[in-house]
Amino acid sequence: MRVSNLGAVAFLLLVATIASVCSCGGSNNGDGKGGSNNPINFNPGGSSSGGTGPDGGGVVCPSDLQCNVSCSGNATTTISGKVYDPAGQDPLYNIVVYVPATPLQPLPKGVPTGSAMCNCQALFPSGQVVTTTTGVDGSFTLSDAPVGDNVPLVIQVGKWRRQFNIKVTACQDNPQTDKSLTLPSSIPAGDTTDNMPDIAVSTGEADTLECLMRRIGLPTTEYVAGAGGTGHIHVFAGGEVDTGGGGGFLGGGGGNGACVPNGMVGGDVGTSECPGMAGAPASYMSLWDSQADLMPYDIVLLSCEGGETYKANPPALEAYANVGGRVFASHYHYAWFAGPLASGQASGGYAAPGDWGNALATWTANGLNGPNAQSMPPKPIAGTIVTTLNGGTQAFPKGVALNQWLGDVNALGTDNVPAGDLAIYAPRYDAQVTANNKPSQPWITYAESATELWTMYFSFDTPINPTTSTTNETGPTYCGRVVYSDLHVGGNPMTDDSMTPPAGCEDGPLSPQEKALEFMLFDLSACVIPDSETPPTSGIPPQ
Repeated sequence: MRVSNLGAVAFLLLVATIASVCSCGGSNNGDGKGGSNNPINFNPGGSSSGGTGPDGGGVVCPSDLQCNVSCSGNATTTISGKVYDPAGQDPLYNIVVYVPATPLQPLPKGVPTGSAMCNCQALFPSGQVVTTTTGVDGSFTLSDAPVGDNVPLVIQVGKWRRQFNIKVTACQDNPQTDKSLTLPSSIPAGDTTDNMPDIAVSTGEADTLECLMRRIGLPTTEYVAGAGGTGHIHVFAGGEVDTGGGGGFLGGGGGNGACVPNGMVGGDVGTSECPGMAGAPASYMSLWDSQADLMPYDIVLLSCEGGETYKANPPALEAYANVGGRVFASHYHYAWFAGPLASGQASGGYAAPGDWGNALATWTANGLNGPNAQSMPPKPIAGTIVTTLNGGTQAFPKGVALNQWLGDVNALGTDNVPAGDLAIYAPRYDAQVTANNKPSQPWITYAESATELWTMYFSFDTPINPTTSTTNETGPTYCGRVVYSDLHVGGNPMTDDSMTPPAGCEDGPLSPQEKALEFMLFDLSACVIPDSETPPTSGIPPQ
């Protein structure tokens, strides 16, 4: 999202801010660590001298706190710490840290609509007294912090939100105990302060993407079958099931609605996880059958079905992404973007949207013929982290951050791959993103040869051909984001999931390639900004 000008009314409110407004200052230290809080700049070329209220204007200091405490000498009042994933294992980059101006309000369920659509500020309705973001190593320093015995300190990225109440002493740093600041792993009944996104997972025969959430720290109680329930991981069954009705790709033969064991379906058609989660409804009937059924979910995870997506509905997914939905798809789910290339479903089935297809990448069916794709015993390839924008030499800021972050969490140079590379097991070779694919940004690539460069991870913002907002003078506004990963989450030998989530999900440490997925999952949750821009150190990207 890009900066837009305040209207005249908001400008007058800002000018008229009274003396009790909390004044914030400071700057990022530029070393990859969390910076102190710069004020959010709502006006291109100018600066703001305070936090932001719910209406975008100045902030009056909350009555139970002391703001702008005067200190002698060069002393200041700060809060410092490091933010971690729900498991408390990996530090997290680009997490907003702030003291809210008013008590936190409940966040809306599902993809925001109406005036909140594509509006990052709508996820922060309580405003901020002071704010900053975490650096690559997860650390932050919040300067000019208000003083009190019960200061609300909030960490948030997208709809992941958690509040801590801490004591802040004036004119000194107030460091938080390491690994005490973690994103939430569950929300107690009746708690409207903390929040988690609702995530739909379509399972499949060939991978266990749903288990990634267990290993980043979510308990089994967060998994529910289909819509509804109190959990935040909503499981749907991807792939064709054996109905025995003689239709589809299975043909007849006494089917009973059960999952289809590996190898029973021909024609490269996706099949279901077997055995799958009890009660999980079919994805093509209950998840992507319409945009309306996708909208309750902030993020949609599409786990490989072992064949091209069964009965995909690309128009519904594109419409969902275009209004702010987030999508993470692996391997054979290339069929959403390229259309079915090998399964025969193109005839009377489905096709890629006209503005996706070859605009996003050059596609190859199946992708099983490259190096180490099916090696036994498994062997990794060496993935290269992309740190420049597609088709140029300009830095790709989040690619630079990913490269540094993977090094910080000891995910590079493992499994006998060169130092600085990412070991990728079970790679697939379906996508090649070049300078001609302007909407797409590669994150990780593999050079099979001097002339054969495969894209292991890439993303694109949606809509890919946006119109310029009338309130946005700096360019088009993107709303959603899609990530494609041409590998299997469970490919690393250290990962030992069974096929029945969530009990069958191993809850051990993340493999190196899963750590890359974790970084991209939380980036997927964050406010969308163009790939050419560095996430603001001052906190929330303005709409």
